[in-house]
Amino acid sequence: MAVFKIIITGSFNAGKTEFIKQISEIAPITTDKPVSEKEMRDIKALTTVAMDFGRLTIDNDLVLHIYATPGQERFNFIYPILLKNAIALIILGDITDRESIKEINKYYHDFYKLKKLPAVVALTKIDKPEKLSDDEINSLLSEVPNSVPIIKINATDKEDVKKTLLFALEQLEEEQIV
Repeated sequence: MAVFKIIITGSFNAGKTEFIKQISEIAPITTDKPVSEKEMRDIKALTTVAMDFGRLTIDNDLVLHIYATPGQERFNFIYPILLKNAIALIILGDITDRESIKEINKYYHDFYKLKKLPAVVALTKIDKPEKLSDDEINSLLSEVPNSVPIIKINATDKEDVKKTLLFALEQLEEEQIV
C-alpha cells in the first residue's frame, strides 16, 4: 500500500481545519488553541498551532495523509518538517478577504523555495455574499504562475473538498510524479 502526503496551507481563517474535517475518514488530529492576538480573536476563538492531520483511503493500494499548516507566519518553522515526502500542495484563500487572497502569493513562493510540488489554489467561502470579483482576485494573484490551477470551493462541503484533492492528484499525473 502506498501512502502519499498532501499539504494544505493558507492564511488564518481560510478553512484548512474544516477542509480536513470534511474529508478525513478518522477523527482529525488538530492542535487548536485559543487565539492570542486580540484582532484575530474577534474572527474566531481557536487556531491551529502545529498542524492538523487527516487520513483518506482512496483504494486498497492508495492512502492519503493530509496535513494542514497553521495560518500565522510565526508557525512557519513547521513547513520543512511537513514537506518531507509530500507530493502536492493545496493553498487555501478566503475569497471574502483581500489579504487572505494576496497572501497566497507568499505561501506559494515560500513552499516552492523549500520543495517544488505540484500546487492547486482553492478559494474558499464561495457561499458568502461578500466575495471579491474575479478581476480583483486575478490582480491579487499575479505572482502565482499561470500553470497553477485556481478553483473555487466551499471548505465545509465534502464534495468540494474531494474535488480539490482529486484535482491535486490530477496535477501529479500531469507532472508524471505518481
